[in-house]
Order: sequence, then C-alpha cells, then structure tokens
Amino acid sequence: SRAGFVMDKIMEKMGLDGRSFVMILFGFGCNVPALMSTKIMRSKTTRFLTMLIIPFSLCSARLQVFLFFTAIFFSPQMGAIVLFFMYILSFLIIIIMTALIFKDKKAINESVMIEMPPYRLPTIKQTLLTAIHEINHFLKRASKFILGGVIVVWLLTNFYVSTNVTIADHMSGFLSPIFDPIGINDKLIIALIFGFIAKEILIGALAVIFSSNMDSLGDILQTEINWQQALSFMTFTLIYTPCLSTIATIKSQSKNIRLVATSLLWSLVLAWIVSFCFYQLLINFSS
Repeated sequence: SRAGFVMDKIMEKMGLDGRSFVMILFGFGCNVPALMSTKIMRSKTTRFLTMLIIPFSLCSARLQVFLFFTAIFFSPQMGAIVLFFMYILSFLIIIIMTALIFKDKKAINESVMIEMPPYRLPTIKQTLLTAIHEINHFLKRASKFILGGVIVVWLLTNFYVSTNVTIADHMSGFLSPIFDPIGINDKLIIALIFGFIAKEILIGALAVIFSSNMDSLGDILQTEINWQQALSFMTFTLIYTPCLSTIATIKSQSKNIRLVATSLLWSLVLAWIVSFCFYQLLINFSS
C-alpha cells in the first residue's frame, strides 16, 4: 500500500498509477497473480496497459535460468553483475514501453485511494503455511508443465522424419535464419520453443536436447556456446513471449484477443531486436 502511494505520481507520468507499480512488483515473483490483480483497476486502458508490461518483469521462473547460466559462464563477481543487469534491463524495458512506445494509449488516471494498514511482523505459523503453499504450488506446476514439457522434448529429439533428421532438427532448421544473427543455435531454439509452455522447462529441455544429466550440462554448454551467446540467450529469455499460463491469464482477464496477440507478437519482436543489439555489440567489442 505504501509503495503504491509513494510511486503514484511517478507512475502517473507514464499513464499508469501507483497500483500499476504494485502489480509490476508482484510480477517479479510470478506474472500470473500480478495479472489477476489488475482487475481492481476501473480504468480499462490503464488495466490493459499494465497487463501488457507485467510480462516483462523478471519472474522467478526466468531467474532459475539466469542463475544456471551465470554460474556456468561467469565468475561469481561477474555473474552477480550480469544478474543485476538483467533486473535493470527488465525495469528499463517496462519504463520505455510505457513512456515511449505506448504513450498515445495513456489513460486519464482516476483518483487512487489506498488504505494504509499498520506494519505487522509475520508469525512463524504464517511463514510456514506460506512456504508449504508455495512448495505445493511448484510441485503441481512441475507435474503439469515441467515433466510434460521434458517428455515432449524427448519425443521431438528422438523421432526422425528422415535419416538422421529428427522433428526437432526440422523445426530448428526452419527457424535458424531468424536466430543466427542473435547467436542462438539450433539446440537453444528448441529450448526456447518449449520455454513458451513454462520458463522452468528451459533447463530440463536443454538437458534432454544435449542428452546429459544436470551435473554435466554445464560442461557441455561451455563447449557448445560462448558467453556472448549465453548472454544473448538470457536476454531473449527475459523478453520473449511469456509462458502459457501468463497468456491464458491475459486472455481470461482482458477478454480481448487483440491484447493477447499484441503481447505475444510484440514481445517476440522486441526480444529479437534487443538480443541482436547486445549480441552484435558484444561480438564486435570482443573482436
């Protein structure tokens, strides 16, 4: 409540309000509950704009991927800087999206009335119940999306459409001309495709694609790609199409197919542009 009140004037300059800031903040945990919370906004335009930018928040699912890649390709000190940079990039994209790209869609902000509850320390019981709830939520999500996604990845990488050409090879070969300029090879492309289902699948998908266990996956990735490609992959993962749950939530909350299509297509285009700029800059600078 206090964060929303303090940030209201700043967010108003971007066509949003203090509640939008709170929703974006929620998005850094998970985009889905953040999107569901937008229903408290009475202004349709403000609500739709908030729903468009929430998926650019660096959620905990993306964080798992970034922690894995920074541990492999960077020293502990540099890895911390890279991870911090990802958070800064997430904030910058949100600000640029609202302040520049969608500036003509700003709504007239309604008055914001927020109740200020007293500060309270969480009890041990409350903390334990919250932890148990989050663990159960992750296990259910893992059983539905992660396990299922990894099985599908295995099927696509082990069924052949012709001699020595799997279904996954065929898919990645079709998309390679698009991803080559940003340093993402055919195997990483397949992982990104399944990242659309849930970003948590990415690491498991890579382990299946490279036919390795989690202990050796890091060593294999170091031989397959360089740190510039890893950073480009992380940047693309941060920005591109949100997971299936997020898309479904946008659809259910907005009842607007056009908004869903905008969220899907624009995030893909923006991810490619930003990754292209970073990758080409890093390659030229390194050479």
